[in-house]
Amino acid sequence: MVRAWTVRGGQLGEREEQALDEGVVIAGWEEAGDLSGCGSIADVGEILARAYPDGAPGTVDNWKHQLWRFITMETGDLVVMPRKHLPVVAVGRLTGGYEYRSEAAPGFRHTRKVEWVRPRVERAAIGGDLRDSIGAFLTVSELRRRDAAHRVETLAQTGVDPGYKGAVEPPSSPEALERDVQEEGTRQLTARDLIGLWGWQRRTGDVIDLVDRELATRGLRVSPHFTEVQLDGLVTVSAQHTTLTGETAQDLPGTDTGQASTHGSSEDLSRHWRIGSLPFAREVVTVGYDEPLSRAITRMVQGDFSQLPVVNRSNVLRGVVTWESIARAQLGRRGETIAAALDPHPHTAQEQEELFVRIDDIQRHGFLIVTDGDNLVLGILTASDLADQLRLRVEPFILLGEAERRLRRLTDRLPVDELPTGSGVRRTRAAGKYLTLGQYPEVLRDDVCWARLGWPYEQDDLVRRITAVKDYRNELAHWDMDAPETKTEALTETKQLLSLLKLIDHDPRP
Repeated sequence: MVRAWTVRGGQLGEREEQALDEGVVIAGWEEAGDLSGCGSIADVGEILARAYPDGAPGTVDNWKHQLWRFITMETGDLVVMPRKHLPVVAVGRLTGGYEYRSEAAPGFRHTRKVEWVRPRVERAAIGGDLRDSIGAFLTVSELRRRDAAHRVETLAQTGVDPGYKGAVEPPSSPEALERDVQEEGTRQLTARDLIGLWGWQRRTGDVIDLVDRELATRGLRVSPHFTEVQLDGLVTVSAQHTTLTGETAQDLPGTDTGQASTHGSSEDLSRHWRIGSLPFAREVVTVGYDEPLSRAITRMVQGDFSQLPVVNRSNVLRGVVTWESIARAQLGRRGETIAAALDPHPHTAQEQEELFVRIDDIQRHGFLIVTDGDNLVLGILTASDLADQLRLRVEPFILLGEAERRLRRLTDRLPVDELPTGSGVRRTRAAGKYLTLGQYPEVLRDDVCWARLGWPYEQDDLVRRITAVKDYRNELAHWDMDAPETKTEALTETKQLLSLLKLIDHDPRP
């Protein structure tokens, strides 16, 4: 079975050009010497341990897995080499086994022969999930999941990635995640599945710090950070150790250190709110530079859009057209193509940017076009999207406050000496303080209190409802950034409870 691999050309861009000219892929680790006699990964580990006696055990272990992949890749397998400082990758097919060239220049001693089938494939032509795997912080990693081998084969033949829309099966445990990264070089999963490995469903500040610490302890890094995407957005986990000898991950081609955010426990949770964590529109209607202006007008009217991104054939952003730019083009008789109405400097943002820093821009301009590091259009975030999110985030607090206010008013007439003694209910009221939402179920479970209230509802049902709403309130109190959009059942329960309370608690007439 043909497999697909990412093999980097090294820290210096000249190495890649020479590798292309010579028809080889290369690896570093010069001090390791000839690996031809290695029959197992343990043999590689022993050689590395002798060659790098001062290397950290975790780092040397990471290296041995990479070198073992390099020498055991099968002839006929596909390789992808990112091109440093260029928005392209080279795709080739291995034509020979491992060779050690002792007389070659440093960086060109560990080699595999390859036929470079397509040396300049635009990164923008590759799906984001596959690009993230290709951009792993490793010299050698396998592109194994999401039909990667078939997609790389298609890239080699056509220069186009057919993409993949299936689900991603997550690892079963943090240990399985670590094992997958060791064996494959990278592991993709959703942000939801990542935090789920530690038993969490949503991203509070404590959860974010916990997962960050756990990943660091295991020598793993995640890009983009799991707060920079929606819960079901993909992230790529890889090793955080150095890759080539003397070459750190941030120096390697195709990596973007700006996307590898550091999240410390001292940060305010608001700093974890990123552009990518909002559910902005990702199915974006676009137009081409040379298309007729009438096509843009038609699409904007049909979709009720105020703007359209202008892209090239690979979906790379080239500008934007708006109703204002169209009006200027027509009044100035500049021409009938989209180029005549093009604003070449659209307002853009990347998913990892802090949301609150860019809110003023969204309000001022009405939208931001969301792009990735290759200026590929990922979506549009509009002022309307922000308004929708404001409602989602604020409405639960308003409903919970209203429900608690009505419960307080409805139960205030209960005599203190008839209140139950459990949960500190009687003591709280005797001190002149308000009951907490968590104390009301205790009051309503008491048969004496329930009889005195005389509410026309089932006692057990109402206690259950208030208990569920109390749990929801507790989650929101921790500023759970995902709760309002993922706990729709709890929000519905809160609305229903408030409706029941309104029927028996009439606001005084003005």
